[in-house]
Amino acid sequence: MAESVVLGIGEMRAKFAQLNAAQMQARIGRRMVSAAGRIVKNEARAVASSLGLRRTGALIKNIVIKREGRAPDGTVQYNLGVRHGRSLTRKQKANSMLAVNRKGRVVTRYADDPFYWSFLEFTTKRRQGTPFLSRALANKRAAAVDAMTDALDKELRKVSSP
Repeated sequence: MAESVVLGIGEMRAKFAQLNAAQMQARIGRRMVSAAGRIVKNEARAVASSLGLRRTGALIKNIVIKREGRAPDGTVQYNLGVRHGRSLTRKQKANSMLAVNRKGRVVTRYADDPFYWSFLEFTTKRRQGTPFLSRALANKRAAAVDAMTDALDKELRKVSSP
């Protein structure tokens, strides 16, 4: 399996170690990772549009980054993915309707629910995958690291200035 190497992490880690309070490290870490995630999210939306995955716009509209609440101590973790099913917003759930599935059970169908996103991203036995999330990460990996460094420098300037 191929191993990816990201350059520029060493200098960023040394600057991050200058911060003293754990609470400050957590806050600035969240800002850094969300800045990088925003770049990858926008690229994922652009890649999905360019691949022709825009029929209703539900898939592209629901590409989001979400902070992982149960991340291990000392780490900041954000997930990039497609919001679907029960994790949709209240506004999207308000347009839901009840339906009967093949087994006779009553289920909820949500408007603008891109339940099919994993069929598009990953290969199934019936369809070749057209990955848009992994392609976006491959395209913008260096820009994401640069955004993290810029966010860290900006926060260090705020902290060091009186």
